[in-house]
Amino acid sequence: MELREKIAGKTMPLLQENRKGNAETVIIEIEHPKLSVFQTCSIVISSVGGVGLFVAISTMMMTTGSVGVLLIIVLVSGLLNFSLAKCFAEVAIILPKAGGPYFFLLQVFGELPAFLFLWGFIFMIITPSWAYLAYASSLYIVQLFFPGCRPPDSATKLLGACILVSVVIINCLYLKYVTKIQALLTSTKLIASAFIVVCGIVSAANGNVENYEDIFEGSTTQPGDIAVSILSGMFLYGGWQLITFLLEEIESPEKNLPKTLSISFAIVITLSELIVASYFVLISPTEMIDADAVAVLFMERINPAFGPVIAVFVTTTAISSLNAIILAQSRMVSAAARRHHLPAVLGTLNEKYNMPWAAILFLCLIALFVLFFAKLSNLIFMMSFYATVMGLSVLFCFFALRIKRPTAKRPLKVSKR
Repeated sequence: MELREKIAGKTMPLLQENRKGNAETVIIEIEHPKLSVFQTCSIVISSVGGVGLFVAISTMMMTTGSVGVLLIIVLVSGLLNFSLAKCFAEVAIILPKAGGPYFFLLQVFGELPAFLFLWGFIFMIITPSWAYLAYASSLYIVQLFFPGCRPPDSATKLLGACILVSVVIINCLYLKYVTKIQALLTSTKLIASAFIVVCGIVSAANGNVENYEDIFEGSTTQPGDIAVSILSGMFLYGGWQLITFLLEEIESPEKNLPKTLSISFAIVITLSELIVASYFVLISPTEMIDADAVAVLFMERINPAFGPVIAVFVTTTAISSLNAIILAQSRMVSAAARRHHLPAVLGTLNEKYNMPWAAILFLCLIALFVLFFAKLSNLIFMMSFYATVMGLSVLFCFFALRIKRPTAKRPLKVSKR
């Protein structure tokens, strides 16, 4: 006799003796805890932008030329990312499986485009982003011991490797612990953002508004510069795509995915605008261009003792982003391995912890190689280029599904206008 007891998604056979002493199979279905809206929002908020908002705004200042244009580009880039995210969400709800853009291409266009996308994604997005965030996480810790000069690259990479391995170990634990750690790390980004905004408001109230007297002075007039600025802004908001890799882990994705994106982007766009505006209270456009760590420079202008504090917050923000992408991207690799586009061993899940250990360790080894031997200055270009390819690929899926499945149920339907 076969009994089925629902405990919580997995089925495992157990043997139980009946009254006659014969063994009967009891199939128990174990549903692992799903991610709530709060948990998915914490993943998106921690992933979007990463450390770029605290470090890389200076690159956008070079192409915009003025405070006013930069603030407009930050807003426009956020809205463009939100629009693209809604397109991703519509496709994801119709095709609700773990794997994100890889799975979308597989279902809409077939095996070959998905296979090619997957291998490019591993070597031009996943492993470079793991290496980049590990390096950024360690840079500001090492910087504390080398004030006034650039720290040794070897020391930064070694500590970055230690951070990467530590976060990988954490992700090999049970999912509920990973999400709790993620929520804690996300709070550090919000605290740092709020700290900068409050300091900016207080400084502006004290009369430090010289940089806002003519906010469009020096604005670029070259269309090419504007285009490059928007591309940089798209990278600034990058990272939200991770949520589409976790669809199988989200509770009621047809309801919670659109809600997650709306809440997260409202918070992130608002914070981005306020933080950039706060920077210019104490930092001139010329100083912004020359600054490598804008947030640290800003806080040192407030009080020299605040520099190390914000450096620690930037570090935890980078670790938060690293933790989120390890959690999400390893799921895509695991899903692809189950489709035989990668070695089958990478598709295995640890039954006790419900985590793709093999995929995580595989990606970690490649990321460590990239961290130590690749030129990190080229990583951002690689990720930006392939992120654009990924966005275009999903947009093709979006329009193809409108043609192939016009009557499909769409809890979220994006206007084509």
